[in-house]
Amino acid sequence: MNILFKFLPIFFAIVSIAHARIGFGTTCPTTPLIEDFDLNRYAGKWYDIESIFSQKYKCGFAEYAVEENNRISVKNTGININTGEVRIVKGEGYVPNPNEPNKLIVSLNVGGLFNFNSEGNYHIWKSDYDNYALVYSCKIYLGFIKFDATWLLSRTQSLSEENTAELKKLLSDNGVDTRGFYKPDQSCKTND
Repeated sequence: MNILFKFLPIFFAIVSIAHARIGFGTTCPTTPLIEDFDLNRYAGKWYDIESIFSQKYKCGFAEYAVEENNRISVKNTGININTGEVRIVKGEGYVPNPNEPNKLIVSLNVGGLFNFNSEGNYHIWKSDYDNYALVYSCKIYLGFIKFDATWLLSRTQSLSEENTAELKKLLSDNGVDTRGFYKPDQSCKTND
């Protein structure tokens, strides 16, 4: 019975991030440090242009707002491609080490049967703040099960091929497999 309780958090973590890429590996790539990363400039609305994450949603975007003590509020919105229902997931994030300001921890209330909170790293690998951002998350479980997710984000509902290629090259140059990106439909009208 004791062993069940040891693996229960791992089970819930796996269920909560099941939309990430799952594979075998013992290490995650090193996140490039952006020493002058500005969370205030990063805050705002970002559209999901391509990702290695969930393929259940279209017209997805995230909204970030800086709160007290370098914490951020997070609101992810998307439309379920099967039901047409709008799904909103809220959470918060923080910078655990001020010397690494582009490496955040984000906790989302993903709901479900147990109203479960999912916490993971949210590392911004590159952003010009006005057009694009590259976010990568990676976690190793049990020493050999690797979960990773990647997002190419834009301030608008599209991103130039040039920026897309540049961001994917940064990933591949750092050992991240760039095959299997999903490009969600972003043709929905917005209130921007």
